Amino acid sequence: MAMDKHKDKLNRYVKEQVTDMFEKILDYSEIVVYNQDQYKKLRSKILRCGNDCVRKISKEVEMYYDVKYDPCSETVVEIIKE
Repeated sequence: MAMDKHKDKLNRYVKEQVTDMFEKILDYSEIVVYNQDQYKKLRSKILRCGNDCVRKISKEVEMYYDVKYDPCSETVVEIIKE
């Protein structure tokens, strides 16, 4: 069952990174595309493409991969006394 948690962790990370990427693309495209109707069409296509990408990667990971998360071996905890 730990493998399932590791897959979930990987899928969340992929989703965060892809979402961040297409949000930045949308920010840049909003500057370039002056016509609001054209921007809305472009936006919906970018969102669909990004969400499809996340779903395809998640499906691929679920079907064909065993995932093991290796956390960093060192944790630094800083305690500040006031």
